[in-house]
Amino acid sequence: MKNIQKFNLDNEKDIHDYFLENGYVVINNAIPHQTIDEFIYEYEHIKKSPFFIYYSQSIHISTRPRLNKYSYIEESMQNASRLKFFNNFSSKIQNCLYGKNVSKALSCVTGKEKHISWQNMFFDKSTGTIEHQDSWYLDTQPPGGLVGVWYALENIHQNSGPFFVFPGSHKMGLIEREKFPDHNDFVTEIQRISNQLNMPKKAMCLNKGDILLWHPFLIHGAFQCSDESKSRKSFTSHFYPQGLTAKDTEKKKLLSIYNHNKPKPTANKDICLAYRYHDYFYNVLVCFLYIKNKLKTNKLFSMRREDYS
Repeated sequence: MKNIQKFNLDNEKDIHDYFLENGYVVINNAIPHQTIDEFIYEYEHIKKSPFFIYYSQSIHISTRPRLNKYSYIEESMQNASRLKFFNNFSSKIQNCLYGKNVSKALSCVTGKEKHISWQNMFFDKSTGTIEHQDSWYLDTQPPGGLVGVWYALENIHQNSGPFFVFPGSHKMGLIEREKFPDHNDFVTEIQRISNQLNMPKKAMCLNKGDILLWHPFLIHGAFQCSDESKSRKSFTSHFYPQGLTAKDTEKKKLLSIYNHNKPKPTANKDICLAYRYHDYFYNVLVCFLYIKNKLKTNKLFSMRREDYS
């Protein structure tokens, strides 16, 4: 962790310059530990509920929690902040995602005051995410306006499958979806470029409360977990400055349809949500897809590294 440069939010110019040069930046202790602990408390209670159903980002289906022998959820959650049937749980997620320090950090790298959150994910353990650029999945038009934020909800260990980046790889430009419309072809091209890069993957073994912001062209992913007893509790969310046009590449997916023209306010006046469907209706859709998936698997594509080995 000593080789990870971190910044405090009063160093605005340094944060901006480092982000431009490296394609990412780490903000020290941005999320209060008490806010994180309140979320973890709700999570530990809810994950064993027989009624808890969520949509998984890693395998793109609705599912109930599958726990490993250490009681960590195997599959990541997408937009768990909108599970209105579990309001205490979802509201604690929002308290972490949309805090004042997050909007300040976003302003440091974009120069804009207000931002829109596109979607979010929760990881209990690492899913070993493949190398990718975010822009293939979601970005602004023209591309390059999106900012990813990764939130460390505990001290991240090297053998827990940490997030990693290729520093400076955003300068290589965009791998366009139009040229690689098939996800497998896109993954193959990313791996080819990653192998050519004359740099190691930089592991982000952050401390609890730290956040990482990155450019949508930056090649990044997560290592496979080498010690199953280690969790890697973390959030991811993607933001773009209000006023930019969002380029939604996955409009055909029922739970990924967003209305960017009428964003929903949050408790933070500087962050709104790309929003479609009332949260209760969203939760009904998640349950509906769970029943549908029990009858017929609806897996679209996987982000798991093990599926491409």
